[in-house]
Formats: sequence, C-alpha cells, structure tokens
Amino acid sequence: MNLATPLFDSSLPAIRTSIAGISNAKYAQLTDGSREIYKQVLRVFERHKLEYFLFAGAIVGYVRNGRMPPWNDDLDVIIFEDQIKLFETVVLPLLRDCGYVCWPVAAPYTGGGYHILALQQDGNSRHASIELADGIRVVVPWAQIDVFYTSVDASGFIRNLSNWGMYHTKQIPETWVRPGTFVHLDSFRARVFSHYEDDIRHEYGNVASNIVVHSHDKVALKLMGSDWERFEFDYDALLSTRVRSLPPSLNRGRLAEFVPDADRRCEMRPDANFDATAKMICEGNLGQVTLTGADQSFWVLDLKRLFPGVKLEVLIGTEKEAKRAVHLRRFIDGLQFSDPAIRKIYEDFMLANDVTLSSG
Repeated sequence: MNLATPLFDSSLPAIRTSIAGISNAKYAQLTDGSREIYKQVLRVFERHKLEYFLFAGAIVGYVRNGRMPPWNDDLDVIIFEDQIKLFETVVLPLLRDCGYVCWPVAAPYTGGGYHILALQQDGNSRHASIELADGIRVVVPWAQIDVFYTSVDASGFIRNLSNWGMYHTKQIPETWVRPGTFVHLDSFRARVFSHYEDDIRHEYGNVASNIVVHSHDKVALKLMGSDWERFEFDYDALLSTRVRSLPPSLNRGRLAEFVPDADRRCEMRPDANFDATAKMICEGNLGQVTLTGADQSFWVLDLKRLFPGVKLEVLIGTEKEAKRAVHLRRFIDGLQFSDPAIRKIYEDFMLANDVTLSSG
C-alpha cells in the first residue's frame, strides 16, 4: 500500500468510533446504523416524489461494491431548484415530525441546502463524545444526510446555489444527471446520476486502479495501482493493525463461549460505559439487559453485534432519547419510559414515521 498521508491522526484516542464515519474501532455493524437511517430518509424522499440524486465520494464505493464504503461519514444528495419548494414545505416538516433534526447550511454558504441529522447527539456535532471504556472516550454515533441545492448555469453545468460543496467548481453537465437511474445499495435503493460512471471517472479518475479517498478536499488515503478487491482487503487489514475490534475487557475466546441465559437479567447503572456493560453481559451470561443511561442507547448496535441472543431494553427519559430510539428501533427489543409524557413523545414520533413511510 502506498499511503500518501497518514490514515488516522495519531493524536486521537486509539479507539474511536462513529456510526457512519471513519471507524478505527472496526465494529462491523457501524454501517448498519447508517444504512438504516439513510434507508428511512431516502424512502421519505421517494414516497413524496422528491427528485434527488446521490453523489460525491459515497457513490464511488456504493456503486462499485454495493455497500457503504468504510470511510463514509455522511450521505450527499443534490436536488434541483424546481424541487426546493417540495423539499422545504413537505419533506422537511415530515422529517422533523419523524424525529430528525434539520437545519439550513450556515454562512458563508447560506442558501446552499440543508443538513439532516439522526440519533440526536448534543450540539449537532460529530465531535461530541461518550465513554467507551475507562479513560477512553469516543466520538458519538453519527448519521447525517446533506442536501445540496443545485442550479444549472448558462453553459449547462450544475452549480450549488451558494458555492457550498465540491460541485460548485466542477464541470458536470446537467445531461449527466437527469433523469437519473436507480442502483441497489445494501438493503435499499437510491437514485444516482444517469451517467454516474462518467461522473466517477471525471471526479476520481480510473478508480479500478487508482483509489483516492477525499475528505473535504483533503486526500485522506491514496493508493496507486491497487485494484478494488485488494484495496478493501488492505484497508481492513490496516484497521486491524491499528486498533482492537473488541472492547478492552473482552477477548475472542470468552466471547466464543458466551451463551445467554434467558433467566439472567440485569439493569445497568446509568454511568456504566460500553466496556463495563459488555463485560457484565459476558461474565454473567445475561439474557436480558436494560440500558438506563442517557448515552447507553448509542451502543445497541455494538451490543447486538457482540451478543445477538441478548434482549436489549432501553429506558427513555428525554425527548432526544425518544427520537434516537425511533431511529434505532430495529435494534431494540423493549422499551421503558421515565414517565407517561415521554412515552407519548415516543409514540408520536413512531406514528409519524409509520404514516410518513406508508403514505405518498
């Protein structure tokens, strides 16, 4: 492998995780959470006939191997000017009703589009952190979709309305984009440019032999003369050499011997971190666990990966936790609520999701 630049910043913690981002915690299910969020949001787009197009770096890995590339930290889509009214008056209110945080792009790119965020972390920041293990804090799970407002200039090339994003400087003709085509990505489908392969070659070159991973105009990883299958193998191996794939208190031998006992149950302390929770489940052969801390529901995907036979129950105490539970409902086996008002909030968000995804 020819690494043009270091893959990870050595000043960061040795174990760092993000539900969609570059994950040197190497939890296989991290992309499951993002995939679930992206599928939910894109289904809302399609149910309400919003013409969107997936683009940017994510499309390279998606169309080439049919699944999320391991470095992907969000999903980028464009919509043209004739779709903005539908997006802002119909789709955005529905997404907010479903528990998503949606806010416009800030200055100096005002008017360029919207961010759509799931899982409800504080401050809409991918830099907020929670405790993975004693002395180790990690970036909280993150699942975001960016919607870029797009126009067509006098020469027929697409442009972002506020010069936000990579395509405001690229020579991509509208004829490459519309009417679009659908590709299947993991368990969902998405609309991409009609000439998405031409777009990939134009933006990234010959990706079959030269692979470049961009992150906000900076090269994060560059390999020359490496085919895609070899690249995936090398990338996975590189992650394996840098970090543990298990929390510090677990080992593969003990995990392989784990058998959940349906009669053994435990309610975790609100301040228990992920490592302590995993250790208690494994050593106690627990069959059911109730997560009570405000941050603990972030770990349901990790716990399901490690202990697929364990039933996970989540105590919900705030509106933010209620929204997060709705978005991760496929990974949660049971719910408790701190009071009837919180239950009502959760039920309202669930109803909005069900109605939104079944209408249109």
